[in-house]
Amino acid sequence: MEWEKAKNLILIFFILLNVVLAAFMLGERRRYTVTAEHEAVIRNVLAQHDITFDTEMIRRFPPMRALLMSGYYYDEDALLGMFFPESQLPQRSEYDWGISFTHGASELAIANGYVVYTNPHGMADTPAAFIRRHFPDFVLDEYDERFVHNDEDGEWMIFRQVYRGFTVYSNYIQFHVTDAGIEEVIMIFGHIHGRDGPQRPIFAPDEALITFLHVMHRFAPEQPVTIWHMDIVYFTEFDNAGTEYGSIHHAVPFYRIFTREFEIPFLINAYLNMSIDV
Repeated sequence: MEWEKAKNLILIFFILLNVVLAAFMLGERRRYTVTAEHEAVIRNVLAQHDITFDTEMIRRFPPMRALLMSGYYYDEDALLGMFFPESQLPQRSEYDWGISFTHGASELAIANGYVVYTNPHGMADTPAAFIRRHFPDFVLDEYDERFVHNDEDGEWMIFRQVYRGFTVYSNYIQFHVTDAGIEEVIMIFGHIHGRDGPQRPIFAPDEALITFLHVMHRFAPEQPVTIWHMDIVYFTEFDNAGTEYGSIHHAVPFYRIFTREFEIPFLINAYLNMSIDV
């Protein structure tokens, strides 16, 4: 009889524990969720300042961890294998600014973290085939219209790495394609070693939009603006030493905001709610 009572008490305890945990999880979810009321308020505030929010609001903003990056260090042999056939033996030259490999009219240069390949005769490859073969976790960044367009010399397109569903904005490969083929490739990327450090709260999307509003007041005070896309990306903020992770060895979450009036996206550090120039 005593054992039956004990089992009932244990059962009741676990039921109550599950209820408490469920309530806690629900509270945490609501804590990091933009409600419809908050969305209506921020849309109204933006509209009062001639900013139209013509896209979906980011609803969830749970704490996020930084990414641990290798820095911009490249395997020369791997790069040579990408751009020069085995039958070609490029000449290696070292300069104050970096390293250059040349064969005929083709040149591969590595300097200041960038890899630049030029070939006026064009590579026979297509950007999609090159990416599939060498960088399968990079995808076409269809939002960044600066690099997805045609010009009088051909077509530009840019691919960025995707890590666990998030675009790594500072890891990219840019192609210039003409009738001759791929004439130019510009790459910069750090190898991702996984997430690093504790989860840190990020500012809510509506708070980031208020920061964007202040940026617009400084940048273009009389300009009506339409936001057509907003997302969260990872970015290696190596040019801004004022941030905690301002190095080539960490990428941190940023809100990325595209407008119809400006080619450049606006980047706002989600940890600090501070904008940077890109």
